[in-house]
Amino acid sequence: MRLATLFLAAFTLFAADPKPLPWEKNHVQIGQALYRANCVVCHDVDRPQAESKKFGPSFYRLFQQEKLPLSGDKVTRAVIADKIKAGGIVMPAFADKLNQSEINTLLDYLQTK
Repeated sequence: MRLATLFLAAFTLFAADPKPLPWEKNHVQIGQALYRANCVVCHDVDRPQAESKKFGPSFYRLFQQEKLPLSGDKVTRAVIADKIKAGGIVMPAFADKLNQSEINTLLDYLQTK
């Protein structure tokens, strides 16, 4: 009974803590590093399209948009992951450069912007 009470108290304290877990913070930092290594040359993430001076569309608040800027496709993780893998008219395909886990981490980062 004491062990159950102790466990419940510890769980309650842990669940009440709003700070991100260390591995979640690192996860977003890894996504940021992937963005910087693969996307920043062509895509902004901190400026809307009207203020961007990059060649490709801005990813600023991408997941708050209803449609992707160029294709008009619905903004979903699956659609964006497919675009990353396949590329586009000018955008290179990243299927051979990024694995699914890296793409998911990149998408997690973009969702924070």
